Amino acid sequence: MPDPQVLYIVTAVVVLALVAWVVVVLARPADEGPVDAKAALPDAKKESKPPPPAEAAPAKKLDSHAEIRDEPNAAPSVTMTNAEMHVDVEEEEEPTGPNALILVTAVGLTDPGLKRKHNEDAYATLEDHHLFVIADGMGRHAAGEIASQLCVDAITEAFNTGNFQGPAGDGPPVEPRLPRRAARLRSSILLANTRILNAARENDAYAGMGTTVVSAYFSPNNQRVYIGHVGDSRCYRLRSGKFSQLTTDHTLGAAGIQGKSAAVLSRAVGIEDNVEVDVTMESPLPGDIYLLCSDGLSRMIGDEEIQSTLESEKDLQAATKILIEKANAKGGRDNITTILIRVDDAKAAAMKARAPSPAAS
Repeated sequence: MPDPQVLYIVTAVVVLALVAWVVVVLARPADEGPVDAKAALPDAKKESKPPPPAEAAPAKKLDSHAEIRDEPNAAPSVTMTNAEMHVDVEEEEEPTGPNALILVTAVGLTDPGLKRKHNEDAYATLEDHHLFVIADGMGRHAAGEIASQLCVDAITEAFNTGNFQGPAGDGPPVEPRLPRRAARLRSSILLANTRILNAARENDAYAGMGTTVVSAYFSPNNQRVYIGHVGDSRCYRLRSGKFSQLTTDHTLGAAGIQGKSAAVLSRAVGIEDNVEVDVTMESPLPGDIYLLCSDGLSRMIGDEEIQSTLESEKDLQAATKILIEKANAKGGRDNITTILIRVDDAKAAAMKARAPSPAAS
C-alpha cells in the first residue's frame, strides 16, 4: 500500500499544475492561439446578417384620372433603387456592331374614349432614336393633358438635343451604375419630372398635376431594348405565342391593397422633387411585337383579347385601330393610347427590300 504522504504530495503537484495551466490560458491575449471555429460560428452568422431595411416613408397616392388623394392609412409604394434596376451593367462593355441586327417598326394612335371631355394622353414615336413614349396625365381641369404633353416634350427634347442635364447643366446626373442608354432614358424622365413640377409651381391652375409614363428605347446594333416607366401605363411583349406584361404597375393594388383604392397610383411623374424610375432591359428577337399602352386600353380589354388581336391582325396600323375600337366597345371609360412595335431581322429585311418584285420579273 502506497505511503499516504506520497499520495498527498503527488496530488498537490497535479493540482498546482492544473492551476498554472488555467492561469496561462486565461492570461493569453485574444488574438493569439487557435480559434475554436464551432464557438465562433454563431457570432459570424450573426455579424453577416444584414441589418433590417429601414421603413420607407409613405408616398403620395394618386388616382391616374382624378385629383390627388391623401390617404394616410394606405400602404406605402414599393420603391426600387437604382442599384436594384434590372439592367445589364456590362452591356456597354460589349462592342457595338457596325450594322443593325434588328429592324424596328412602330405605329401609334390615341383616342379620347367615350367618357372624357379631354384627351389627357400624349405619345411620341421617335424613329430616328428608336424611342417610343406614352404619358397618361392627371390633374384638375385640363392640367392632365398639360402634364402628359410636358413629359413627352421633355423626353423628346432630351434625345433630339443630346442634353440630358437640363438647360443649365444642373439636371439629374447620369447614373454611373447604369449602361449609357439606360441612364439616358432614366435621366430624360427625371428631366420631365422637373419640368412638370416647375410648371405647377408657376401656375396655380396646374397645382397637383402629374402623369404616368412608359417608354421603350431600342438599340438595334446591340439588340437591346430599355423599358422605363412610372405609374400604371404598361409595356407588353408578344413572343412565339406568349403574351407577357413586362412592367409592374405602381398602384396600391399592385402592393396588395384591394377595393376602391387599388387603382390609386403610388408613384407618378411631376408630383415630388424625386421620383423612382423603373428601368428594365430586354433582348428583343425578330418576330416580337411590343405594345405600349395607357390604362384606357388595359382596363377595358383583357390580355387574351389583346393577344388574339395581335395574332390575327399583322398590320400594325390596323391592329392599333382594332384595339381602340374594342376598348370603346367595352365602354371607353378613359382615354386610350397604344403604340405597337414590330421587331424584324435587319439582314432578312434588307435582302427582301433588294429582291426584285414578281411584277418586275
